[in-house]
Amino acid sequence: MANDLPATAAPYLFKERWNESPFMQAQGLTAEEVTPGEVALYLRSPTPAQRGAGGPPDAINGGVISYMFDGALGYAIVSAQLPLLQAAGLSLAAYSQVTINLDITYLAAARGEQFKAIGRVLRAGRGTAFAEGELLNERGEVCASAKGIWRVFFPRQ
Repeated sequence: MANDLPATAAPYLFKERWNESPFMQAQGLTAEEVTPGEVALYLRSPTPAQRGAGGPPDAINGGVISYMFDGALGYAIVSAQLPLLQAAGLSLAAYSQVTINLDITYLAAARGEQFKAIGRVLRAGRGTAFAEGELLNERGEVCASAKGIWRVFFPRQ
């Protein structure tokens, strides 16, 4: 199925190309599928520009955390839906999604040298998907949680 897509197809359509995405590279993130419908997004080496800006100078900025959640939850939805698309023989190139709502609760300053945002699908349909997640520092402490709603553009047969 992947071979029938043009080279310019969105990287999120191929799990093996997620980390080539300009979205991921812009913040120095990497992603991996934990299970279908669950994705971990990593920030392994925050830059000085990703820290501070209103909070503690050694904590990553809330905007970076938001970016990580948007990616982790969004990729979790893709991860859950790609097998369905492939099994139905639908065109991956016709699939897309956009964030409708992303609600983040910042629980503690995100201090540390490495971070992981986990995204999990709660429910994914052909028009709307719901996901949740947490941001953890390298000690496994939850620094923030999120839940979101995505508009899914599922291809028609």
